[in-house]
Amino acid sequence: MPLGILEDRHLQHVPGTALLEELKSKGAVHAPGAKRGTGRHSHIVLVPQPSDDPRDPLNWPRLKKELLFWSICFIAGLVGAVGPLLAPGYAVIAGEWGVTANAVAASNGDLVVALGCIMMLQAPFAVKYGRRPVFLISSLILFTCSIWSAVSTGLPSFVASRVFQGFGMAAFEALVTATIADIYFVHERGFRVAVWGLAILCGINVAPIVNGYVIESNTLGWRWCFWLVTIFLGIAMVLVYLFVPETSYDRRQEVELDVDSPATKVTSETRETDSMEKGSTSEKEQPLEQIESASGYLPAKTFVEELRPWSGTIRPISMVEVLLRPFPFILSPVVWFAIFSYGLTTCWLVVLSVISSIVFGSPPYNFNASQVGLVSIGPLIAGILTTFIAGPLCDYSASWFAKRNKGIYEPESRLYIMVFMLVLQVAGFAFWALMQSRGVHWIGPVVMYSIINAGQGIGSTAIVTYVIDVHKKNAAECFALINCVKNLILYGFTQFAVNWVVNMGILHTFGILAGVSAICILTAIPMYIYGKRVRSWVSRHPAIFDRH
Repeated sequence: MPLGILEDRHLQHVPGTALLEELKSKGAVHAPGAKRGTGRHSHIVLVPQPSDDPRDPLNWPRLKKELLFWSICFIAGLVGAVGPLLAPGYAVIAGEWGVTANAVAASNGDLVVALGCIMMLQAPFAVKYGRRPVFLISSLILFTCSIWSAVSTGLPSFVASRVFQGFGMAAFEALVTATIADIYFVHERGFRVAVWGLAILCGINVAPIVNGYVIESNTLGWRWCFWLVTIFLGIAMVLVYLFVPETSYDRRQEVELDVDSPATKVTSETRETDSMEKGSTSEKEQPLEQIESASGYLPAKTFVEELRPWSGTIRPISMVEVLLRPFPFILSPVVWFAIFSYGLTTCWLVVLSVISSIVFGSPPYNFNASQVGLVSIGPLIAGILTTFIAGPLCDYSASWFAKRNKGIYEPESRLYIMVFMLVLQVAGFAFWALMQSRGVHWIGPVVMYSIINAGQGIGSTAIVTYVIDVHKKNAAECFALINCVKNLILYGFTQFAVNWVVNMGILHTFGILAGVSAICILTAIPMYIYGKRVRSWVSRHPAIFDRH
C-alpha cells in the first residue's frame, strides 16, 4: 500500500506503475539498460521508453518539439478567445439587429454544443488519419468562419458561423492532450498541460478586456472583434502548417518499464532483437509511416516531407469502428472522475464568466461594458502565476512520490495538488458570496474571482495529466468524451444562468457553487485510493479499453 494507494489483487504488474527514479537506497528497483534523461534529469528513467527509431516523436530534437507545442498553444489561446469574444457587447448587437440580448448570447451556447459534439468525431478521425490533417482543417475552419461572423448581417447567419467555429475549436481542446503524450515523457507533461491550460485561459480573459474597448469604439465596433482575431488565426494557420508535423506513432511494440518485469532489465541486445522483430513484421500489419527497411529503421523525415498534409492511414480500422471508438470509455472510472473534477468545475467557471456582467453591471458596482471586461485582468494574472506553480508542482509531486516509494511512480501521485484546488475554489465562491451580499468594494469579488481561477488552473493540470498517464494510448478519445459531456451540461446551464442569479440572488447562487465544487473535487480521494485497482480493471478488459 504505497502511501495510501491500495495494491491490486489481480495483476502483478499494473500498467502505469513504472520505475521513474533511479535511487541508490536499499530495496530500490533498478533498470540498468533503460534510457534516462539528460542534464539535471539524468537520474530519471524515461517513461515511456523511446524506441531507437528516429521517427519516434519522443526522439525528436528539443527545438522541433517546442516549435510544435508553442504553435498549438498559440492557436489554443485564440480558441479560448473565440467563445467569449463578444461577451461585453451582446446588447449592442441586439440593438443593431432588433433582437433580444439573450438571443445573441444564446449563440455562445450553440457554439458550445457544436464544440462538444464534433469532438466525438474529430478524435477518432485523428486516430485513423493522424493528428496533422485534423489540426490543419480545424485551423482553416476557424479562420474562414471568423470572417463569416464579421460580415454577418443577421442573427441566423451569425449563429451558423458560430456553430462552425465550434467545429474548428474542437481539435485544440480534444487532441492537444494526446499530442503532449505523443512527444513528451511523464516527468515533462505536467508543465506542458499547465501551459496549454494557461493559453486557453489567457484567451478567455484577454478577449473581454480588449473587446470591451473595441465594441465601444466609434471607429471600430463589434465586427472588428472578429477581424482582429481573424488576423491572428491566419498567422496561427501558417504556424500549424509549418511546425505541427504528424505525431501519431505506433507504440504497440513499446518498452514499458513496469516494476520488476523483464522490461526493467532492458539491454542493447534486447533492443536489437526488438528492432529485428519489428523489421520482420509484414507491411500490412504496420501503419504506412512505420514500415522499416531491411537494414533497420527509416531515416528521419526531412522538413519538406513533414509538410505533407496527410501521411497516409495511421490505423487500418473501419469507419464504423472510428465513429464508435470514444463510447466504450464511458465505462472508465477515470473518465467519470475527470468529468466531475475537471468537466463540471470548468462548467461552474464558465457560468461565472457568463454571469459576471450581471454581477458587476448591477448595484452596487454598476460597471459599463469596458469596466466589466477589465474585471478579467485579475483572473488572467492569477492564471499566469498558477502556470509557473501548477506545472512544476504536478511534476514534482510525481518525483517526490517516487523517491519515497523505492523509485516507483504511481499516476495517482499527481492528485496530491488537488488539495490546493479544493481550498481555493471553495473559499473563492464562499467569500465572494459574503462580500457581494454586504456590498464590499469591487476589489474583493475580483480577488475571489482570481482565486477561483487559480484553483481551477492547479487542479486541471493534475487531472488532465492523470488521465493522460492512465489512458495515454487513447487520450484523444477520452478527452473528446469528457469535453462532450462537459459542453452539453454547460449548454444547459448557459440557458438559465442569468435568470438563476436574478431569481436566487448572488449569496445563495455562489453558496451552491461552493458546495457543488467541493463535492466534485473530493472525488479525488476515492480515485487516489482505488486508482491502481481501477487501472488494473481497465487493463484486464482489453475488449473494451485496449483500442490502439
